[in-house]
Amino acid sequence: MKWEVYLKPCLLHQIRQNNQQALLMSNKAMPLLNKNLNFKTITHGFFTRKGGFSNKNNSSLNCSFNTNDTILNIKNNRKLVCDYHKLNIENLKTVKQVHSNKVLTINNLEQKTNEIEADALVTNQPNLILGILTADCAPVLAFDPINKIIAAIHIGWKGAIKNILSNTIDTFIAMNANTQNIKLAIGPCIGPMSYEVKNDFYDNFLKINIKNKKYFTNLNSNKLRFNLPEYIHDEALNKGVLNKNISNLKRDTFIEKEMFFSFRRNYVKNIGDCGRMISTISINKKND
Repeated sequence: MKWEVYLKPCLLHQIRQNNQQALLMSNKAMPLLNKNLNFKTITHGFFTRKGGFSNKNNSSLNCSFNTNDTILNIKNNRKLVCDYHKLNIENLKTVKQVHSNKVLTINNLEQKTNEIEADALVTNQPNLILGILTADCAPVLAFDPINKIIAAIHIGWKGAIKNILSNTIDTFIAMNANTQNIKLAIGPCIGPMSYEVKNDFYDNFLKINIKNKKYFTNLNSNKLRFNLPEYIHDEALNKGVLNKNISNLKRDTFIEKEMFFSFRRNYVKNIGDCGRMISTISINKKND
């Protein structure tokens, strides 16, 4: 009968929808937290690779559209992140990260950001989730509890040498923040025991400042190790952020393969690209 022909695809569609909804309800992404950002006025999280829908190299909480993952998986993963913030996926703001020193200030929900090249997002508006994607680079979250300003910053070595953190702090200052009130949290990134570099890398940093030698340890005649978190920590200090207000989770993305994506680990093992973790922060809206 004709109605049977029509009913079968409808039922299949409904089953698929029900299965997808069941997966959404069963998956729950729980991020790492930093006590430095333990304020009732904000929600923050350094999400790991766990708790999502993606598979293979993207398993499982991949939140980057610039991977070989499906759009559906990525959207569902991002929805899990937004659920944690108790906000809609439209409230999540990310940018086109290009290892720059550009800071984007977000003023409202309608502002389009996905195609804007920047590596830090700043806002003083509630209910906007600022998100940064990483897989070895350092995600840094910042908060001024006095003026209610937040930031999410992507810092690789290129961004570090271009002063992306300093530019972000300058943006806070332009919004009437006092650097002594700023809280900084450095999330999971490639650690000082894993970040092997060559002499030309080392030379780039010494051209900026000879004192940058302190961030390198010798491995052999042609290789060294670089301490990215310490470099970030000291740049914050130099901008006037108090030492007690700077915190580092000290989690190494390269070593902890079950917890984190690592671009370098996949490259070394010649297993292709990987997913990207997301680190997020939002200002909670006051209840009327």
